[in-house]
Amino acid sequence: MLAARGDLEVMMLGGQVRNLTQATVGEPALSVLRQLRVDVAFLGTNGISAEHRFSTPDPHEGAVKRAMARCAAQVFVLGDASKMDNEYLVRFAEVDEVDALVTDARLPQERAEELREAGLAVEIA
Repeated sequence: MLAARGDLEVMMLGGQVRNLTQATVGEPALSVLRQLRVDVAFLGTNGISAEHRFSTPDPHEGAVKRAMARCAAQVFVLGDASKMDNEYLVRFAEVDEVDALVTDARLPQERAEELREAGLAVEIA
């Protein structure tokens, strides 16, 4: 759908596609990301915590997410309230590397305030 729009340029990353998540990982993807500068990155997360920040269980996905965050002018992490207080093996972003967390209204207000106090903008969608 996006490729059909005339006002956008759609690029695909090369590399291995993980069966479970359909994420593209590996050196070919990382190589491309080292060369790019994108306007906005939307990154999914498995875990959100004030201590471990944004995390994923897979080191290969974590590397690609970290590389995408570094090449983006703005970074938005998407994670529903069920991701809160989950910590996984690989941290891919710190609070100061993310422009905002976009989450749902099930996130308790006190948890949103804790994240805001840590310096993170929290958007409830």
